Amino acid sequence: MLLKLAWRNIRHSVRDYTIYFLTLLFGVAVFYAFNSIGSQEIMFDLQAEADARQFQMTQQFLSMFSGLIACVLGFLILYSNGFLIRRRKREFGTYMLLGMPSSQVSAIMLVETVLIGLASLVLGLILGFLLSQAMAFFTASLFGTTIMNYQFVFSPEAFVATILCFLAIYVVVALFNTFTVNHQKLIDLLHANTKNQRATVRNPWICLVAFVLSICILAYAYEQLIESGLVMLDDPRFLRATLGMLVGTFIFFWSLAGFVIALITRIRSVYLRGLIPFTVRQIASRVNTAFISLWAICVMLFFSITVFSVGMGMVDIFTNGIEEANPYSASLSAEVYSDDPTDAISDDADTPDARARAMQAEVPERYANAEAHGWDMASALEEAAPVLWAETIGQSAQMDLFYVPGVTYGSVLAEAGPDALEHLQELSSKLAGSNIGIVSLSDMNAARALIGQEPLQLESGQCALANNMEISEDVAHDMASSRISFDALGTHLAFTDRIVDTQIEDNAMKATALTVIVPDSVVDALKAEGAIPARSILNVMYADNGKTDVQNDEALEEILAATQPLSMGGFEKGFSGSTDTWASLLWPVTRLITAYEMLAQASGMKMMITYLAVYIGFVLLISTAAVLAVQQLSQTADSLPRYRMLSRIGASQRMIDRSLLIQILVYFLLPLAVAICHAACAIGVISKELFNALGTSVLGPISMTAALVAIVYGGYLLVTYLTSRSVVNGSLRAR
Repeated sequence: MLLKLAWRNIRHSVRDYTIYFLTLLFGVAVFYAFNSIGSQEIMFDLQAEADARQFQMTQQFLSMFSGLIACVLGFLILYSNGFLIRRRKREFGTYMLLGMPSSQVSAIMLVETVLIGLASLVLGLILGFLLSQAMAFFTASLFGTTIMNYQFVFSPEAFVATILCFLAIYVVVALFNTFTVNHQKLIDLLHANTKNQRATVRNPWICLVAFVLSICILAYAYEQLIESGLVMLDDPRFLRATLGMLVGTFIFFWSLAGFVIALITRIRSVYLRGLIPFTVRQIASRVNTAFISLWAICVMLFFSITVFSVGMGMVDIFTNGIEEANPYSASLSAEVYSDDPTDAISDDADTPDARARAMQAEVPERYANAEAHGWDMASALEEAAPVLWAETIGQSAQMDLFYVPGVTYGSVLAEAGPDALEHLQELSSKLAGSNIGIVSLSDMNAARALIGQEPLQLESGQCALANNMEISEDVAHDMASSRISFDALGTHLAFTDRIVDTQIEDNAMKATALTVIVPDSVVDALKAEGAIPARSILNVMYADNGKTDVQNDEALEEILAATQPLSMGGFEKGFSGSTDTWASLLWPVTRLITAYEMLAQASGMKMMITYLAVYIGFVLLISTAAVLAVQQLSQTADSLPRYRMLSRIGASQRMIDRSLLIQILVYFLLPLAVAICHAACAIGVISKELFNALGTSVLGPISMTAALVAIVYGGYLLVTYLTSRSVVNGSLRAR
């Protein structure tokens, strides 16, 4: 009997349950699909353990954020369910008036919750399973590969996680429904539909003051956010900006309705037209009674837009130009007498032999080894494993970076004028006091030959600048275009106006910055004064030996392990990694980067960031849109007597539809507009500090975000309006 009655109620209330059910369906499907990413690994011909780790890492991050997503979906389901319960209070009162005990009414609600939950769970899992199969092809596109052995993949872990998560949510919903029905008086249930929500009428002058205050608080929050630059999240200015945004937005929505209604009612030529008085009062009543939920929705929309836009931008940072940034098969670097990579790009020594004397005193065995091999990295590596070296390495070229004592970037750029010095300070205040870094012309040409570039030519007394990083582009342009000059150990050198675009080593991005190319005689003079390289880079090209890149990478690691086994000791791993089979020393090799490794990492980061951005952004977006939709449908149903009254006094169907459309548009677009303002500030700061500095445009990610919002949010808005109009029109025809 209870089952039959519950099923009949669901069929009769299908209009109320549609958006609620579809949101549950999408929630289950997305939750399963994104938590099954790790199971897709078996469809790909993964060549290295690094590729498998990318899947595992992505799965771990998605699982970690799934807890947050579950809380958001739980809030959505509970909140939406509360509106549906309020809509049906009179129905429950009728049951009790006919003699049904409250326990049976609660049982009916429990059965309805179970039926809706099971249907959404089963269909959602089916949809999620199909979505996960489609995502496998998207994953393949992110990795730039094809699926070698396609098969339907079912993830037991994602299945169990989805079942447990949503069962917990449904249990909470069932308990909430039971508690709500059991603790309502019969008289309150019967008169629920005739009771209007009490509209709070606020003093318009207080609202005006609060509105102005909210704008001031938000302006202060924006200022603090811009000043912090979003560089460090523990910056007090970032905390003040966050609190200011939350408080300012809350006061904005609290004051808006009272302030606007007072303003519009005083503009008689606008206010006293058609159904504008009714529409304004409806909107004001809704905003006044739901300003807390509008505030929460605005914050979630801001977070959704920002996460998705920044996430898609980060994908570009990690993947754009990754092949150009890794032109060599592998790059081995030696941070000579420096276990801190920042010391390799900054030097303030006052004599050429300062580094050599310090290294000889602190690590004499490393210094002696380097001197014995003439600081030739390839010589040391080949000596340790000659056969494997000959089989693996086809070509190699070493580039040594030196610093010119007493010639700083600041002193050189001083000739170019104050604007150039300002650009340098903006880039790095530390770099302004650093000695200028140089490489010999022959070293640069050897590296260029490896990647098929034409050799450079320098006339007597000339030097050139190598730079391909966007972040240092302005400074590089100042140095080259100004044709400034400097003295290097008695040799006068003037810059040519050409900026050389040569990647000096494999890296996550283009990483050649403000490196001065000088005649070999300048470097020879430094060596004669006792200078040793500040940093050495050995770029290699693998031999045509029939092996895969992964196999050659493994062979290169074996060469390193033979040259400097872990038993040798040495400096801490630092940027070499704890899983390396070789010691991390100052010389001959501190760090190894291979092109295959960087490409695999870029693909993995692209997959992880893309899925995280889509996962979080999509769920938050549908959650906010669904809450607004359920609210509007419920409030439309509550206002049916008002619409019938409008029809009786002569309002046409077109006027009523227009009024309804305006109400829904304002209710949906108001929090979205405020969220877009917040997101524009945050994304603008991130774009200036990160994206622009690295040469990545944020326009593409913003366009993708706009499309997502238009499809998801706009879709919910359209369905809400069409459903609300159908409810109102049906009520008017039935009177």
